[in-house]
Amino acid sequence: MRGFSGAILAGGLALVAGGAQAAPPLAEATGNWAGPAGGGFYFRATLEGESDRARLRIWNGTEAVPQGGEPQLDVADFALTAFATDVRLEVLDTPQGSILQVVVEFADEEAEGRDVVQLQYLDFQYTVIGYAHQSRFGTAGQTDCEVDVWNGRVTENGTTRSLPPMDFAAMNASAWHFGAAFDRGWCQRIGG
Repeated sequence: MRGFSGAILAGGLALVAGGAQAAPPLAEATGNWAGPAGGGFYFRATLEGESDRARLRIWNGTEAVPQGGEPQLDVADFALTAFATDVRLEVLDTPQGSILQVVVEFADEEAEGRDVVQLQYLDFQYTVIGYAHQSRFGTAGQTDCEVDVWNGRVTENGTTRSLPPMDFAAMNASAWHFGAAFDRGWCQRIGG
């Protein structure tokens, strides 16, 4: 075998022999759930691309930011990354501890927007405490929806309403997926 087909075969054999390398995460962030003063669990979070979606993984450590092992939270389809122009994890330090934000900005020929999911580690649970969605669809309109899960309020296109009562377990991030706020009726899709 010579030429191009020989190079492909050699390259394929090298991959099999050496094992495939994992793709680097789309985003990574570290911090301490208690905030910059420390005293809480250290964490490392990653968003890993899987087709047009992102898997959120979080590791906790007691002495330092964890570097490996099994994640304590592993959620496939946490964020939609189709048409993403920016995907990032941000750590906001507040007097009540750190908030991990999963931010996805997106655009295509017809629309542009942004999704933000806010998480905190509360009572040994990864808890969704907030969600915000903004999108503009050319002449079809726009939608802005901000959900304060912790306080049970939604402000959508300037109108505020209460969320239905929910227990603490209902806020568990392990049950979150990129369409959860819409599926749960917190936000409405344009035309829907």
